[in-house]
Amino acid sequence: MENPRNISSGHELLGAGPASVEDVSAASGLQEGCAAATDAAGASQSGLSAEWLAYRDSLIAYARAGAMALVPGDPRAAVPESLRPGKHSVHHSYIWLGGLSLMGAIAVAMVISAVGSIASLLEGGIPSVAVLPVAFAVGLVVAVLLAAIVFSVQWLSWKNLSYELTPTEFSLFSGVISKKRRHVPYQRIQSVNQQAGVLQRVLGICNVKIDTAGGAANEAVLLRYIRTSEAEALRSELFRRKKVLLAGGMLDEFGTAFVGGAVVPSAWMAACAGGDVRSVEIAFGGNPAASAPSFVAAQGQAAVAAGGWTQSQQAGNVLDGADELLNDLRGVFGGAEVATGSVSFEAGLSNKELFFAGLSGAAGHFGVIIAGIIGLVGAVAQFFESNIEEWVESSVDGMLAGVSSDASLSAQGADVLGGLFGSFAWQVALWAIVSVLALWVFSVIGTIVQYGGFKVRRRESRIEVEHGLLQRTFHGIDVDRVQTVVVKQSFVRRLIGYCELSVGKIDSAAQDSQDGQTASRGMVIHPFVKVDRVPEIIGGVLPEFADMPQETVKPAPVALRRAIVRKAIMRSSMFWLMVGAVLGRIGLEVCLRSGVFSIEAGVLAMMEVAFAAIVALYILAAALNVVDAVLWHRASALGYDRSFMSITNGGLSKQTVVFPRKKIQYGFTKTNPFQRMAHVAIVNARTAAGVGGTTEQLWDVSEEDAAQWMEWVRPRGSAN
Repeated sequence: MENPRNISSGHELLGAGPASVEDVSAASGLQEGCAAATDAAGASQSGLSAEWLAYRDSLIAYARAGAMALVPGDPRAAVPESLRPGKHSVHHSYIWLGGLSLMGAIAVAMVISAVGSIASLLEGGIPSVAVLPVAFAVGLVVAVLLAAIVFSVQWLSWKNLSYELTPTEFSLFSGVISKKRRHVPYQRIQSVNQQAGVLQRVLGICNVKIDTAGGAANEAVLLRYIRTSEAEALRSELFRRKKVLLAGGMLDEFGTAFVGGAVVPSAWMAACAGGDVRSVEIAFGGNPAASAPSFVAAQGQAAVAAGGWTQSQQAGNVLDGADELLNDLRGVFGGAEVATGSVSFEAGLSNKELFFAGLSGAAGHFGVIIAGIIGLVGAVAQFFESNIEEWVESSVDGMLAGVSSDASLSAQGADVLGGLFGSFAWQVALWAIVSVLALWVFSVIGTIVQYGGFKVRRRESRIEVEHGLLQRTFHGIDVDRVQTVVVKQSFVRRLIGYCELSVGKIDSAAQDSQDGQTASRGMVIHPFVKVDRVPEIIGGVLPEFADMPQETVKPAPVALRRAIVRKAIMRSSMFWLMVGAVLGRIGLEVCLRSGVFSIEAGVLAMMEVAFAAIVALYILAAALNVVDAVLWHRASALGYDRSFMSITNGGLSKQTVVFPRKKIQYGFTKTNPFQRMAHVAIVNARTAAGVGGTTEQLWDVSEEDAAQWMEWVRPRGSAN
């Protein structure tokens, strides 16, 4: 194959003589019968000279001549494979790494099965000397056969798995017997995310998930085992092609963009021209006076600006150095870093923010910790089973000695309390406390490592968030896909003036369980930041949302009473549990006194203790609910101006949601009979955030304020 440097450049063709035309004609012989230029460029090429037309045809032929097995020194070898024409396979680690993962699960199942089988044989009287070699040989043969099957299936799957970038869509081909092709139009791509586990990061490969704007019916396209450099190039190219088509432009088979009279060569076409981008522009009919749109950089990739990007003024943290080292190493197959656009803002986490983010993240795992404690206590109880039985028997015997048969439940309960806190009970309690603290510490450390190397940045028209010291996660989304900005404060965060900052976006129905982003949570752009720094972060990462409206509409005065009733009674699970417990206790007392049935005194005492615990929990929950209702009435508000709307719901925790008026799918008010009597209504605004959409609402706004808001949300005429 002829080197592209042997093809005459466009600048030479400006004054080309017969010799240069012969060179071009020779180059065009790389492929017989090469096709004409794309339809997008054809209309504007009528004024090209014969030399330029020949140069264009030779360039097309050379670009089609082959993208595989490029020799060293060929300019096209520097182009990432994902940006080359044709179909592309994922990395070969799909075969052996995927096969090893599957074989690991099979091996565990085989070991468990083998242990049971050997135990059964030994019980039957067969000598172990005869059993073990035979079992080992059989297991080895089965393992070899299974490995051959698993890796053969993985190889066949890899051979039939490929993707392609066409002029209008991203296509994914898969299936060995039943063939499947997934079509993803560029205009519908919402985000292109990456994730790499510990081993994947060492190898320099990752999984790529392409989310599309499809609401509840959408499922993400997942590409496993992609080289890191290929994933970076693919992400940048998909967003570039999306913006070309959204701007009314067109793409050819090589990715060259034609927008408004301008021609922007793709990375592949520029490499085929030996880097002579200007010649490619002229050869494909670009207007020499037209400049390329800012959203599609020359050569198909936006180079990082030579300075001028703003970093948040804050110190880094102790894990940033380790993360930068891992990023520099890039892994075994990672390849060279690919420039994906200029960064205008970047922020990280300070040591204090990292630590508190770890604490707050661990708080989200409290349910897992409790489940672990229950399992640990169960194991301890099983280990000390005899001690527990002895303690229970002695406690009940001591209690029964001083209990009369006609005593009330309260009297029987009082007699049993002294025996409930024996020495063993305190030992179990101590075990539980130590276990909680240990699991909490491990959870905090794990969350801190998860947020290691955290960075949020604005790259051209995209927001990017990446974090994870060992398991690296990258989330990126186009600004035009952001639906809401959410400022969330838990009770502890409110006390110290911090919050979690996130954005709501259209999520896919099938979220990857490893990405740590649930549909309701959206994409966290800062896990722990001071409230007074929120305008700075929003102004840098998402300046389109920086103009937050002033909140002037408060819940009506009557809303306080209604909030207390709603939170402390109607929606309080503890209240209804208390009602059930009181009714049950009354019924039990009546049945016992009337002689309908009888229950042992020890059991009755235990029930009395449970009832006392329910009463205590209800009193605590009722007090917290009343405080929450008062704080909600004071802090909740609604605000809107010409372009934006915000809804704040306060209480022990607080959340503010800000969204543009144009992102509101529809708005409505809702009332029940009691609200109509109180002349209040619920304000509801529906956005596309989450899976299938999200409704933001504020309760018990006065009818007048609700009517004014409905007038504001009503579609405006063109004159407005």
